[in-house]
Amino acid sequence: MDFETIGILYVWNSRVMFATNAMQTDFHTHYAATLAVSLKKNICIETNKSREEYRAALVGPNTFHRTISPGVEMIALLIDPETTDFLGISSLVTPGEVKRLEIEPFQPLMQRMCDLYSGQLSNSAAWDLHLDMLGSVLPFARPRKRIDERIETIAKRIRTELPDSIRMREIGADFSISEDRLIRLFKENLGIPLRRYLLWVRLLKATRLLKEGINLTEAAHAAGFSDSAHFTRTFKENFGFVPSLFFGHLKSIEVRFCEPED
Repeated sequence: MDFETIGILYVWNSRVMFATNAMQTDFHTHYAATLAVSLKKNICIETNKSREEYRAALVGPNTFHRTISPGVEMIALLIDPETTDFLGISSLVTPGEVKRLEIEPFQPLMQRMCDLYSGQLSNSAAWDLHLDMLGSVLPFARPRKRIDERIETIAKRIRTELPDSIRMREIGADFSISEDRLIRLFKENLGIPLRRYLLWVRLLKATRLLKEGINLTEAAHAAGFSDSAHFTRTFKENFGFVPSLFFGHLKSIEVRFCEPED
């Protein structure tokens, strides 16, 4: 049956959440864990061990699987295993496996997920929704501490200087911080290791350029990737789908960059 392809992608500096009714992938693995919640119908996820249907599922990192759900309205949150987001639910997820989740904890969020699917949520409301989705998997305390101003400045510098060479030792010296302490403070304050943040920023820069109409090769080079194949491979390894799913000829897909460029 034909259906109108709908999709919206929310992108932060270390997080991705998307809504779609056109999720049909080949078998693959990717670095991120995935929290998938269907709005109405079941999602079909197949691994090399089973093929099952879920209303809500948590796909562990590096799980060999495919999703076969054309026409199924769903929300997917990609969770980097090296972030504090993942730490909050790590006791429930196993690399290489798909965990079935009960849909009931997500029911209070269903209207907001529907609003996100239809593009009616603001960027800040989408951020709150992603935290509430994680909290529905396993309750966790939201960090409310103030971020170290030095780390905020360093993160901004990384975003503005890429793809120029970023040397952690030199950056730390500018703020009288040793390289080892910089790495530790970065993870403590932003919830993601510095090297992973660097990769996310490169991916984000390339995707911004693609959204602006820059071709794949130029966008890849501008973000510090060796070529378009390197960027496409890295993108798929992290997110599970190729950039063309949300960029290029699929004009029905909306992409929202939720953090401003500095």
